[in-house]
Amino acid sequence: MVAVDSDDLWYAYNLIAPGDSVMAVTVRKVLREAASGGRDAERVKLKLEVKVEEVADYDKVGSVLRIRGKNILENEHVKIGAFHTLELELNRPFVLRKDNWDSLALHVLQQASDPTASADLAVVLMQEGLAHIMLIGKSMTTTRARIETSIPRKHGPGIAGYESAFLKNVDFNVVRCAVIASPGFTKDQFHRHLLLEAERKQLRTIIEHKSRIILVHTTSGYKHSMKEVLEAPNVMNMIKDTKAAQEVRALEEFFSMLSNDSARACYGPKHVEVAHERMAVQTLLITDDLFRNADLVARRRYVNLVESVKDSGGNVHIFSSLHVSGEQLAQISGIAAILRFPLPDLEDLEM
Repeated sequence: MVAVDSDDLWYAYNLIAPGDSVMAVTVRKVLREAASGGRDAERVKLKLEVKVEEVADYDKVGSVLRIRGKNILENEHVKIGAFHTLELELNRPFVLRKDNWDSLALHVLQQASDPTASADLAVVLMQEGLAHIMLIGKSMTTTRARIETSIPRKHGPGIAGYESAFLKNVDFNVVRCAVIASPGFTKDQFHRHLLLEAERKQLRTIIEHKSRIILVHTTSGYKHSMKEVLEAPNVMNMIKDTKAAQEVRALEEFFSMLSNDSARACYGPKHVEVAHERMAVQTLLITDDLFRNADLVARRRYVNLVESVKDSGGNVHIFSSLHVSGEQLAQISGIAAILRFPLPDLEDLEM
């Protein structure tokens, strides 16, 4: 496998589990005897395969995934059984072996290799004096820039930082659309300024794609307003077939059911499992966090639940914990269900 963007590394983070083995080229410090009789440290490139003991850390900013385990590949510099931390980076191939590719691992693999699954959407969330430029990918929302400046009432240099940041971070070859969102008229003011500057400087990328720039009203320029952006109908139309949009719709439907017909919605592992035993689960909502459980029995339990719901004709949405909707689902235990028929007595069960 080769991760070509940070989304791919996130998929790798969800795929690799303790007990798997990962082979990659790595760099290791090796001590050599020097002619003077002392010892010199030298950095050597070598191929190692580690039996994974821990998926140590996923660095979203630096796009590095660190995996710790024991070496199982014979070579002159690293003994069999020696501990090593492999760093998986962008565009660096690695081989992953598993004793068992369960349906969830195969689903993650399919998502990662599906070129149409990309939801790439650029969002400029702004209010007086503050702007966040964010990118929503297949599986994560990343903040590319945060700009704080005073916006003068008249178009002065105050907005200049915004449009240069927009040009630097918004690539229309990648994103389907760019959303400018704010309370009040800040968004309209910036949009007008952006188009005028594009004409003045003959910025082809803006001029050719101006129909893909959408304005949305939000209550603030802070990140929590991303939820309002994703729920806006004009944004939904642009990204309707993407994973991020499906997650937002499924969660909206769940919360609406919870408030309007609460006996047909439930959340928490115990309630969802009992509902499924009674063949009542129409739509299962679950975060990918639950499958990264170090407890293999717990992981197997969730994998079995997902397979079983699909087998009985239900829909399953696996939410990314790095998307705004995944964060919302995590707040209510990370697992929820919309039911085919009401189960009023579920509420009496212990969570």
